[in-house]
Amino acid sequence: MAYIQTTKTQNWLLPMSIKDMIPKDHICFLVEDFAETLDYTNFDIMYDGAGHPAYHPRIIMKIIIQGMLSRVRSSRKLAAGCRENFTMMYLAEKAQPDFRTIARFRKDNAQFIKDSFKKTVEIASEKKLIDLSFISIDGSKIKVYASRKRYFNKIALDKLDKAIDKMVKEDIEIDELEEELFGDKEEGLTGVDRKDLKKMVRDFNKRKDKQRIKKNVKKAKKEIIDSGQKKLSLTDPESRMMKTAKSFVEPSYNAQLSVSRNQIIISNDVCQDGHDAHQFIPQVRNIKENIKLKRNTKIGLDCGYSDGDNIKFAEDNRIDLYVPSRAQAQEFDGKEQTLNHDKYRYDEKKDEIISEGHRYKRSGFYIRKDGKKIWTFYCKELKKKKDIPYFFKERLRMKSKMDKPESRKVYGLRKITVEPVYGNLKQNLDFREFLLRGLDNVKIEMNIACIAHNLQKIWRLMAAKDC
Repeated sequence: MAYIQTTKTQNWLLPMSIKDMIPKDHICFLVEDFAETLDYTNFDIMYDGAGHPAYHPRIIMKIIIQGMLSRVRSSRKLAAGCRENFTMMYLAEKAQPDFRTIARFRKDNAQFIKDSFKKTVEIASEKKLIDLSFISIDGSKIKVYASRKRYFNKIALDKLDKAIDKMVKEDIEIDELEEELFGDKEEGLTGVDRKDLKKMVRDFNKRKDKQRIKKNVKKAKKEIIDSGQKKLSLTDPESRMMKTAKSFVEPSYNAQLSVSRNQIIISNDVCQDGHDAHQFIPQVRNIKENIKLKRNTKIGLDCGYSDGDNIKFAEDNRIDLYVPSRAQAQEFDGKEQTLNHDKYRYDEKKDEIISEGHRYKRSGFYIRKDGKKIWTFYCKELKKKKDIPYFFKERLRMKSKMDKPESRKVYGLRKITVEPVYGNLKQNLDFREFLLRGLDNVKIEMNIACIAHNLQKIWRLMAAKDC
């Protein structure tokens, strides 16, 4: 058997260009061109004058974006790539910024990164690559870089705060400290909470940076009071316990995407709300900031957005919206209908609703604890009250619209627009959890992921166009 001859010990007589080592159709060249189009004026002003020269921001942007495309987000691994990876070395222009420089740039330039995402939408629009005939909006829970075992209520946080104070002030034995803090069996701490808290106290007792730990506990205590949450993560107090698609409950944020028919992201956001119902209006406003909608643009949402306020907003702003009720969604998916949302008719002349053959007359109005406005209708015959959402007329109109075959066909486009985008982010880019902590920081990560996705789509659409 013959083997390919190699030249392990032979030196190159004429050194090759790094660029020659990269395939000519590599996406890194689009990343390079994109970075060159960004506006660095504010950085020019910031770095003007005396002091040590800084790495040009275009270098860090290229590294961060290519890293996302290559499933590498850790600042340490990105820094290593600038020394070991031909593509990263080329984009870094042979510079070798350390991981602190990369991490600091990413954290300190949220607005610049957000504007960079908008630039991808602008470029796609200029090149006529965005199909705005249909837009799909959807949310997905993305877990945070935090352990479920560091999720405590206010009582546990108070005990942890007290333990750290004693660690700082006294050279106290851990057994003595545990007896003082956990000897009682007061209500408010479960056995699991007590066990996790004891383990954390032991871990913290070995660490020297106790003042930093105390600062994190103080931040968590403030967040739990301000937010009204029962429990919060000590690692990332701004995250919330959310139920994921696989029915796991874990510390997460709710990511929101608005996607064109040909899968270009035109708006993104991250929120702490576990439900999607209140995210439609903010997303529409974000979309309008990034791109001008066409008159015939249709917007599709899943049943999680089926809310009277959203439907009313769409009607007032002449948005062609397609959103089924939860009961209709069960029907569309071929599931057993266990819900009865909006299963009634309205008699406008008599101002009555008709449900299961019985008439209910409008009797009152109230506001629920969650802020929802509710009409009450009363049936004398059954001596029964029925609560109806404030914008029930709008909901009934949407229900009637979604019962039409052509509306179902439009709504069906949602499955081939926004859902594959989440699949690309999570599977192909390995964006399954946030590495940064805090709401503002995870928004930065989301924008970087969306930049990478959009450049990937632009690269493929341009290649298809040239064929």
